[in-house]
Amino acid sequence: MTVTVIPELEPMGRVLTAEEYDALPENPRRELVDGVIQLMASPTFRHQSVKEALYMLLRRSRPDDLAVLAEVEIRLKPLLRRIPDIVLVRRSAYAGDRNQCEPSEVVLAVEVVSPGSQSADRRFKPAEYAAAGIEHYWLVEIDPDIVVYAYWLVAPGRYDLTGVFKTGETVTVPALGWVRLDVAELADEG
Repeated sequence: MTVTVIPELEPMGRVLTAEEYDALPENPRRELVDGVIQLMASPTFRHQSVKEALYMLLRRSRPDDLAVLAEVEIRLKPLLRRIPDIVLVRRSAYAGDRNQCEPSEVVLAVEVVSPGSQSADRRFKPAEYAAAGIEHYWLVEIDPDIVVYAYWLVAPGRYDLTGVFKTGETVTVPALGWVRLDVAELADEG
């Protein structure tokens, strides 16, 4: 019997150093949690549609000093790396040839919840993002209806809910005065 080892998957299940993880090939479906690789579930069609619509709406409305990026790794700690669905980073930190950013460069991290990501998106990632000092976090629920939960960092390690927005409502966030997004536009399939 021949066993084929896929180099990228070989380290799964054991604790890696930051250097070992950084040496792996880039993979937007993989995160590092406490030094252990976690593969992310493939997104559903609806997840992708909502994410793409939100990405385009944010790109259209964001100020010039921010860049909107999809699936960019945030280096929360050396052994904790997350890949939000969408991030807004300060343009001053934006460099076109990077695939990783620091929490201090991120203004907003957005997670669109789908099967396989519920616990991480609702419980773990908000706590991790808040502990890292990311100013804003949005959780976008898509089942059964689209609902945007907007959070703002009010103290070190603590988010407060600043708004819950449903279809027929407009997302507005006082600390991000430029944001005015119609939730119904996120449901525009295809």
